Amino acid sequence: METWLIIVITLCICALLNLLINPKVSKNNKLPPGPFTIPILGNFLFLLRKFSEVEPILRKHHAKYGPIITLRISFRPFIFIANHNLAHKSLVQNGAIFADRPPAPLIGKLTSRNQHNINTAFYGPTWRLLRRNLISEILHPSRVKSYSRARKWVLDILLNRLLSQSESGDPVIVKDHLQYSMFCLLVLMCFGDKLGETQIKEIEDVHRRLLLRSNRFNILSIWRSLGKIIFRKRWQEIYDLMRDQEAVLMPLIEARRK
Repeated sequence: METWLIIVITLCICALLNLLINPKVSKNNKLPPGPFTIPILGNFLFLLRKFSEVEPILRKHHAKYGPIITLRISFRPFIFIANHNLAHKSLVQNGAIFADRPPAPLIGKLTSRNQHNINTAFYGPTWRLLRRNLISEILHPSRVKSYSRARKWVLDILLNRLLSQSESGDPVIVKDHLQYSMFCLLVLMCFGDKLGETQIKEIEDVHRRLLLRSNRFNILSIWRSLGKIIFRKRWQEIYDLMRDQEAVLMPLIEARRK
């Protein structure tokens, strides 16, 4: 515990000296109000929080500072809007100004393969291609009928799994069977093939591990060079997870290309 305290205090002192020697805040750079954040320490504590804890924090700050606030996370200001009119003005009326996305934090860039998914991609050809594929191939109403056989296949899987477990006399955990069935459908929609249970379980397992451990990796976005020394085990953990993800998904992607 004393070691961690020394590390945190050292980082805070370094950040404070950096701000005093090389201030970067411009008088013309006016941002919405928000809570004061201690350099490094504030980022450190915020990144340690679970995703489910973020909304209550935002609600508290909105109640104190107003419908639009600024939070500094990972050395970068984030603007949060909690008002319908302001959101419409920003994202619709001034959509061209705010259409692009900022560079993702270090770990976000790593897990999104350098921002190559629809959630993080920069506004441009890649984003438009991903959006067109999602809207026209997956979410469009005309595709509902084309996936009718897939839905019947998944429904049969769900019913068979529920029936099999109920006949065994063990307690039926409906959530697990629903999650597995939905994963079967999503895998079919992504790769176009009905995969076996072993392959589906492998895909489910690697993504579940990546999702459940994501909160552990947020702290790695702070000071990459120093973090690789302090958090070297976590860096190795995320590299192993990304390697497992590649090993599971790349053969399916290559088979689809052929």
